[in-house]
Amino acid sequence: MYQKVSLKKKSGAPKPVSSQIILIPYDDIDAFPVRGEEDVVVTGDITLKAQATAIGIYATSSSISRPDNMEGEEDEEGFIQTLSFSHPGNYREIEEFKQKWLGKPFIAITDECGDGKGKMVHGWKCNPLFFTLENQRNNEANKSTFNFAQRVRSIFVAGFYEGANPALAPETTGSGTGGL
Repeated sequence: MYQKVSLKKKSGAPKPVSSQIILIPYDDIDAFPVRGEEDVVVTGDITLKAQATAIGIYATSSSISRPDNMEGEEDEEGFIQTLSFSHPGNYREIEEFKQKWLGKPFIAITDECGDGKGKMVHGWKCNPLFFTLENQRNNEANKSTFNFAQRVRSIFVAGFYEGANPALAPETTGSGTGGL
């Protein structure tokens, strides 16, 4: 719950974000922890259905962007949580991921490196992130840019996630370059 405090100056320098992104297919979630209207800290675990796992995906660290943008007219303002990152290469497993999950809903977990205080949950109950994609395959790069965004404005910014990370699906055993 929010408590009024004075805010001192802190560094605005970017913090490195872990290159491991956790994507939780929304339909695999059994239960969310409680989150009040003014809560930015999410305590408790996101619980998956029996036998379900989350997906770990490698992201080029310098490409990770996770802003919460406010939009809307007067008296209609809300946040749109977004997450985008690049993944190098194209190989069978990444192409299968794209084909299976394009346009599908997710909850995502990202983590700042270093202080352990920057684990964030993006998307929320009844308002997940949806997956879209941009590819670059030319003389400059061979990569995919994964974009996730909520479709509906919300009262919530991304939350500081204090729960346990869900179990991840096994890593690919394929021979592709730029693997997960």
